[in-house]
Amino acid sequence: MPILILFCLLLTSNYTQADVRFITETENTADYEKFQRLNPKYTEPIDDYAIDNASRCKAEGYTYSKCASGMLLADPCPYDYSLYANCCPDTYRYTATECRAMGKSLGEYSCGGYYKCE
Repeated sequence: MPILILFCLLLTSNYTQADVRFITETENTADYEKFQRLNPKYTEPIDDYAIDNASRCKAEGYTYSKCASGMLLADPCPYDYSLYANCCPDTYRYTATECRAMGKSLGEYSCGGYYKCE
């Protein structure tokens, strides 16, 4: 019996602790500095979020800034009014409202929202 008591005392006096480490290191852990060298903190990129309207217009098909003689610019880009989608013959210069106001009928075709009044 005394051996059993001695054995129990030895087992309870010599205990060990386990150390668990997680991937999510914090300032309180021993390997924080080493972890930060391997994986530095994320810094958000600096961006002013400015939109380049000329590039946006060109990407959407507004490529004309001038036309050949006898042609007119039509259908301006909503983001940059210096770029247009079409070059139309100069006879297509009236909107539907303008043709009707002059007492004329609309032509059969339109170009960039403009009509040839007949």
